[in-house]
Amino acid sequence: MNDTLLAQQRAYADLIIRSGINLQPGQSVAVRAELGHRDFVRILAEVAYAAGARQVEVLWVDPLVNQIRYQQVQPEYLGFVPEFEVARAHEFLDEGWARVALTGEEYPDALENVPPAALREYQQAWYKKLGFFQQRMMNNDLPWCVAGVPMAPWAQKIFPDLDAAEATERLWELVLRVCRADQPDPNAAWQQHDANLKKVVAFMQRNDVRAVRFLDQQMGPDGQAATDLTVGLTDRPNWISGSSYSATGVSFFANIPTEEAFCTPHRERTEGWVRTSKPGFPFQREVLGAWFRFEQGQVVEWRAEKGQEVLDELFQIPGARRLGEVALVDVRSPINQSGRIFYNTLFDENAVCHIAFGRAYPEGIQGGSKLSDEELDALGLNSSETHNDLMIGAATMQVIGTCADGSEVVIMENGMFVDTVLV
Repeated sequence: MNDTLLAQQRAYADLIIRSGINLQPGQSVAVRAELGHRDFVRILAEVAYAAGARQVEVLWVDPLVNQIRYQQVQPEYLGFVPEFEVARAHEFLDEGWARVALTGEEYPDALENVPPAALREYQQAWYKKLGFFQQRMMNNDLPWCVAGVPMAPWAQKIFPDLDAAEATERLWELVLRVCRADQPDPNAAWQQHDANLKKVVAFMQRNDVRAVRFLDQQMGPDGQAATDLTVGLTDRPNWISGSSYSATGVSFFANIPTEEAFCTPHRERTEGWVRTSKPGFPFQREVLGAWFRFEQGQVVEWRAEKGQEVLDELFQIPGARRLGEVALVDVRSPINQSGRIFYNTLFDENAVCHIAFGRAYPEGIQGGSKLSDEELDALGLNSSETHNDLMIGAATMQVIGTCADGSEVVIMENGMFVDTVLV
């Protein structure tokens, strides 16, 4: 690996620590990473301690050990979650730790042969024990950031014609570019990027958009428009993009990269149908060529060219048939312009518009972070034990907003924000 790439990796780690979680002096940070991420984790730890971290705790994950467990554990133990994980989660919350989650699979197909029913059973068991931690994270009680680390098998899925070493180096170059970590001052570049994303939020708030209609007249195989989906928002919509604020007022970026402006739908106000435009990965299993039809906010029909059994299991989880997020992404995003499918939700969801099934973000409702569960429920927030993003955007997509007064505004044409949105 050349010296320039190593320097950019360090700049990337600095971006994650100083802008991603915006680590404060004396704050501790938990890093969730695969064993294959170890070289980058060491760089990340070095940067974090230089920024004044009290402790860098690495929560190591091995997908092959998980595979063995799913396939060989006795059925009665599949849902076992040890109490020390619960205690550790409480300590992270009580002491105000920051959280970094690294994605980028060393074994991207590790769970392909695991029955989706087993994956669902464990996820629901985990949520019963640790769902409180996920909910607090989604409520931004702590600063958190998800970022990608290239691994050779992942890289070769994206660059199948290259050998492992060349593919990995190419993917590093691509990740650094789309994350703006190759800029002379990545942190300054992200502040400018944040300001540009906030223009979309300002437009949506200024026009008091209460519903968004995705319309793609390109014909599907059944002869109907590929997508005609209207997602109704709550009566107090709050659009979010780029940076957010933790409970202590610290700004942070939950995703690096991020290209989206998103909001929380009302759980009963989605109508129509939609086709996916990129692979999705519920339970870390690939779903491809999916189609969904909604009535009164709920999916009533679904099918997929690949992963039908995954969707069947997903939709058995309470609340999973309703939306928890709707997001707008311009097809001119650097991720989409790369011309590559990343086979990784963090990156692919920032290539085009997307929706998410399951639990919603309280932040997507005005004042939502300070409301009780009962108040959020009354406003239409969807609750679930899962949250799964699926990409729906395309260069043939039009997006129209319906405002509170019933008027309409054009938001996107041909997958791109119109000029009036970006002023």
